[in-house]
Amino acid sequence: MTTTKADTKNRVYSHTDYDDSYKIITKNILSLVGIRIAQKDSSFARLCWNILYWAEFANLFIALVLDGYTACDVIRSSALKEENIVFMMLPCMGYLVIALLKSYKTVYQRGIYENLVSELRSMWPQGSVTEEEHIIIDKALKELNIVVKGYYWCNLGLCFSVIGPPYVDLVRRAFGEHVPRTLPYFYWVPYDEFQPVAYELTLALHAWQTMLTLWFMQAGDLLFCAFLSHITTQFDLLCLRIQRLFHVPVDQQLIAEYPLGKQSKKPSDNETFSPLNESETRSKQEKELKKIIVRHNDLIRLSNDVENLFSFALLINFFNSSIVICFCGFCCVMVEKWNVFMYKTFLATSLSQTWLLCWHGQKLLESSARVADALYNSGWYIASNPIRKSILIMIHRSQKNVCVTTYGFSVISLSSYTTIIKTAWSYFTLLLNTYNQ
Repeated sequence: MTTTKADTKNRVYSHTDYDDSYKIITKNILSLVGIRIAQKDSSFARLCWNILYWAEFANLFIALVLDGYTACDVIRSSALKEENIVFMMLPCMGYLVIALLKSYKTVYQRGIYENLVSELRSMWPQGSVTEEEHIIIDKALKELNIVVKGYYWCNLGLCFSVIGPPYVDLVRRAFGEHVPRTLPYFYWVPYDEFQPVAYELTLALHAWQTMLTLWFMQAGDLLFCAFLSHITTQFDLLCLRIQRLFHVPVDQQLIAEYPLGKQSKKPSDNETFSPLNESETRSKQEKELKKIIVRHNDLIRLSNDVENLFSFALLINFFNSSIVICFCGFCCVMVEKWNVFMYKTFLATSLSQTWLLCWHGQKLLESSARVADALYNSGWYIASNPIRKSILIMIHRSQKNVCVTTYGFSVISLSSYTTIIKTAWSYFTLLLNTYNQ
């Protein structure tokens, strides 16, 4: 099989490809809420960005406190009509808590975030790569691009479904229709929010708080997905390096149809197997194995950094997700009209958000486990005894899962997503039965 010049051109990568994977996150989301990652700002500029972030954080925190005060007041009043308001407020309050927690760590531990971006950038392939590497990198970049854009537009749809109806009613009133004034949220304010001018200003405040909440949420979620996507890509590329570590010639002992035989027969675009004596071969294998071990340890360390940055927020996220999904479903069935889409969109966004986190956690589990398989399936048996011992130790370490947890309580994976959905369904049926009684 020959490699054309066009094929080789498509398999050339640079740091620009890596930087582009963060472009939507940094420009369209992080900068809007005053969060700066891997940006060379002056001390004064950094101070201004921090002031902007904390002002927006305070805005949402005050809204959360007022939401809690209003919910407690409604519960004490025990009015059936107002109880529906509590059901409608709880998903918003849960979402707001998660958004604040995720964005806070991004600012408070900015150095760790920037180190993750920098180290993963230094690992990014430069120049021409092999066909197998190209398949892994190209697939990872396309998946990440779909995740980032899909999640961004999903949240944008939620934003329009929340703040759109009051503005539509505002236009209808401007054309003379008698439509009652409504607001997206029900929290208490120290004035009559339905008076002229006050209503328009309050509606604008609600719209801004909605966008801030969604931006804060996306800032944490998309950085988490981007970090795990690049780490899993590096684990997969590491597996390819391991498979090429030993060249075992195909003979009567190694059948060509075996996986190792197929790997040995594959042409390499960047390597040629020149004849080496035994000493040179051993030295070359030892140097490459050391690089592989260092890279493996670096990826484990970076995974632990992601764990430390996100684990507490993910614990609250997963605890809240069941409640948010439960109450969103309840509002869709019992409170919201069939032609109103706020809580239907909210439910779809919550399900998508939780699934994305669990899916990337599952990818990390699987890609790290493939390292042990790659080591075992390599031609380690032709290596020297010191190399065999190193590979054995590495296999043992690779069999220990590299994962992100919810503060040590559970591993983030697709099985966690199943548990969340089951719990949310149990809450939903219990709430529905209690409400109908």
